[in-house]
Amino acid sequence: MYRIILPIKVHAVKLAYRKALLDKMIHGYFCVRRGHRTVAVTYDPDNAKCTSVNPKVHYVSSKQGKKYAEAVNEYLVIKAEYDDLLTRWNAMYSFQPPKVRFPIKQLQENHKMDNAFYNMQIDNKGKYTPDNPTVSDSGVFKSKNELMAADALKELGIPFKYETSLYIPEVDEWINPDFLLDFYEINRCSYLEVLGMNDKLNYAVATSTKINSYSKGKYRPGREIIYIHLYDRYSFDKVYFIEQVLSAFNSLIPDSALEWGADYSHLNEVS
Repeated sequence: MYRIILPIKVHAVKLAYRKALLDKMIHGYFCVRRGHRTVAVTYDPDNAKCTSVNPKVHYVSSKQGKKYAEAVNEYLVIKAEYDDLLTRWNAMYSFQPPKVRFPIKQLQENHKMDNAFYNMQIDNKGKYTPDNPTVSDSGVFKSKNELMAADALKELGIPFKYETSLYIPEVDEWINPDFLLDFYEINRCSYLEVLGMNDKLNYAVATSTKINSYSKGKYRPGREIIYIHLYDRYSFDKVYFIEQVLSAFNSLIPDSALEWGADYSHLNEVS
């Protein structure tokens, strides 16, 4: 089974991002007391008296319990992601993760493609409807390659929107990019095109025209736009796809955003 290995800057950012979230979240766990499911709160940013030694316990069925149960559920999800990232880091490296300076600023921005931009975009704007669309838990797509790309993005935990609309004034043209990816940890998003029928002349010409349009609009390959080149509709390579996406993610993290060599053992201190 293929095991995803994160590039070091991506790994460091994902780890630090979740640590920053955890520092602001309510901490706790669930247990059963006197036959009732309860939530024990061990840390509350708004209540200094709440500690792991002196947790505040509420029945989940109560009004306060429901509120805390939701918060603790969110905490446990992020904590599990953080623990997995930290375990994988320690297995790969003999040094501490770097400090990450949030928010991460891009050295050059041709377009304001941030989380706010991603959230404003509307998906499924493409006009072409195939006779036999590909349907799965990831959505409805026009090709098997797009479906496999969507499944790989879900496995990576990268949010995406399918076929949003993009106007490129330099060529006076509207384009429906295959995907818009949200690298939310760094407040950045990128378009992604799966170019998978280059064995067909008409499609290859259309692909070249689309790439030329992106280029004239100053959408840089590997940054504002990620190209996944495949020979035909049957040649999707999951490993290649994941490596290309993660490489682009990694390139969007400036070296200046990371501070190496200090003691960041506090990253391990999450209750």
